[in-house]
Amino acid sequence: MTDQPGPDPRYRLDSRIATGGMGEVWRATDTVLGRQVAVKVLKPEHADDTTFRSRFQTEARHAAALHHANVATVFDFGELPAEDGQGAPRPYLVMELVPGQALSTLLRADEPMPASTAADLVAQACDAVAAAHAIGVVHRDIKPGNLLVTPDGQVKITDFGIARAADAAGLTMTGQVIGTPAYLSPEQAEGKQATRASDVYSLGVVLYECLAGRRPFIGESAISTALAHLREEPPPLTDEVPEHLRQAVARALAKDPADRFASAADFAAVLRGGPMPAAVAGAGAGAGAGAAGAGAGAAGVAALASDGTRVMTTPVPAAATGAPPSRVTAGAARRRRPGWLTWVAAAAAVLLVILLVARLGQGDEPTDTAGDSDRSASADPPRTPDGDPSETGEPSQPPTTDPTQEPTQEPTEEPTEEPTQEPTEEPTEEPTEEPGIEIVAEDYV
Repeated sequence: MTDQPGPDPRYRLDSRIATGGMGEVWRATDTVLGRQVAVKVLKPEHADDTTFRSRFQTEARHAAALHHANVATVFDFGELPAEDGQGAPRPYLVMELVPGQALSTLLRADEPMPASTAADLVAQACDAVAAAHAIGVVHRDIKPGNLLVTPDGQVKITDFGIARAADAAGLTMTGQVIGTPAYLSPEQAEGKQATRASDVYSLGVVLYECLAGRRPFIGESAISTALAHLREEPPPLTDEVPEHLRQAVARALAKDPADRFASAADFAAVLRGGPMPAAVAGAGAGAGAGAAGAGAGAAGVAALASDGTRVMTTPVPAAATGAPPSRVTAGAARRRRPGWLTWVAAAAAVLLVILLVARLGQGDEPTDTAGDSDRSASADPPRTPDGDPSETGEPSQPPTTDPTQEPTQEPTEEPTEEPTQEPTEEPTEEPTEEPGIEIVAEDYV
């Protein structure tokens, strides 16, 4: 559609740039000032959803508060009246139309970007993030799809829809995860509050991808990818990458937030050839503990596919550790069974969560007329994205939760010296209550 009336008579919608799960982005004309703009409109089906509306308004408020060369400027915000006077009004956002493409379209699988180019682009992104942090805003979803690159190499950061004030409770509940698994910090994967250090980590993931031609962690599912950020170390960069950039990536991707750069500005300075800041005294002690602690207790993980941004609450029980139990008497086996059942329940829960997430991830991606729904304010049609491996797979049949029959007969006589039957080492499985999965928002442009 072209030359459509806009949400306000002042704005004429010329052509659709992208469509995502939350809204549509249009190339439009400001008929008063005679300039090209991008207009982002919430979809009608989400107009009654207070969460979507709040996030839309959050994006407008946070982006409008930022005045920086590397942040897409917001010009106006308003609401489109409901059609036929029914339903809720649809909010819209008028922003700078950025000529160029998202960084995600410039990246090619297994084709590293020149180190100097990668360092320059990510340093500019660091500048934008530092400006947001300076006014107390944490972006929480830094990824190549939210970094627009103009033809002259200038970076513009977009999509502050899930950003939050650093000292505010935000729109999510405790234990919820929000973000994109491939770029999610370890603390976000655990369901903890995102901080400035979380944005630094995501910037480090972007830099790694630019330098390596691949993401540092690619799992078979969204959950396995998020857990890899918690438990694994990324494959080392090749010696072709300058040493100071390899060190910068390692610092930004530290599992413990205290081991990362103290600020996005420090990260940018190193990328421009500055000295590596001294490590915080005593911070390293928490690095190993942070990685090891990732397996202890329940960890919330984002359930989404590919680059989509969604929110979810899912407890992921940790894998049990320790030596296997030795052979014991039948009575002792019964006494120790609860500990074994915890292990079995944890394993079953992990399997079920993975299967459910894989199933949820199918057929739920937004339609994108421009190739990447995150390219919200990019003026140029993007190139075909590279074929990143899917993070969701075909789920197998979920396991039955019916318990096996437990023996109830107790011996009435004194046991003989030689037992007639050895007890089994593995206990029968008790029925467990599987954790629920609750998706509370979908990805959006």
